[in-house]
Amino acid sequence: MRAWRVIPFIFIPIFSFSVSASAFEVEGLKTPESFIVDPSTGNYFISNINGSGPLGKDDDGFITKLNKDGKVINITFIDGKRNDVTLNAPKGLDVIGNVLYVSDIDFIRGFDKETGKLLYDLDMKAFNPAFLNDLTHDSQGNLYVSDMTANMILKIDTKNNHTTSILVKLSTLGGPNGVNIHPKTGKLITVTWDTGKILEIDLSGNIKTLIEDNRFKNLDGVDFDNNGNIFVSSFTGGEVYKITPDLKVEVFHKGLTTPADINIDKKKGLLLIPSFEGNKAKTVSIK
Repeated sequence: MRAWRVIPFIFIPIFSFSVSASAFEVEGLKTPESFIVDPSTGNYFISNINGSGPLGKDDDGFITKLNKDGKVINITFIDGKRNDVTLNAPKGLDVIGNVLYVSDIDFIRGFDKETGKLLYDLDMKAFNPAFLNDLTHDSQGNLYVSDMTANMILKIDTKNNHTTSILVKLSTLGGPNGVNIHPKTGKLITVTWDTGKILEIDLSGNIKTLIEDNRFKNLDGVDFDNNGNIFVSSFTGGEVYKITPDLKVEVFHKGLTTPADINIDKKKGLLLIPSFEGNKAKTVSIK
């Protein structure tokens, strides 16, 4: 066990890491919501809502950057407290090329993943968003954004001046939270907060229930491993479920504190778990 003491601005967090194989843990975060890996560099990013909560427009959110070994490069790599950055309550994260995209209530913001410089500030208010949440992209560079409260998924064409449209907006989405692309079908997968379902959505916005299990509640994050297994997190249930390609469901990890938007480092075989109310994040081997 080793500890680093960092003094960024006005608070003094203590970060500790325990290494088993390539797993690690980060403490001292501030309401972490999403935890992703940049597949091209191996660096990690964690969104911190901080401040007054998921809908608070307090410009108090920040993004933490870790190196490929899980050590903190900069706790406030992108910080709403900076004069040149607005970041209220960052949630979903996704990397396309050199851009780190972040959902922020009713904006999608894009930052240079190396410098933290703001590149894009995309106002989504024309679509009446209520709670922009998770992000993912397809092989064509289209970015998909879930809105859990408005029962809506937006599609942003990042290669065409970030042209934005509504892919689907229906109550049957049941509070869409985590989103990802199915590696085999190329269809959009979303997990639902309200109805506890895993849904499949095609490019025309047609919705199909892929999996429904009475153990699922308040589903938050979703990702696939290299073998086609689906991992989903239950925020209030404190569990991560593993669903095999033949759709068998098992509890993979339990006893967690509010696991939020999970993702998978496919190169290392690590499940990335942010603990929303625990103010920490950890990785677990899935090999």
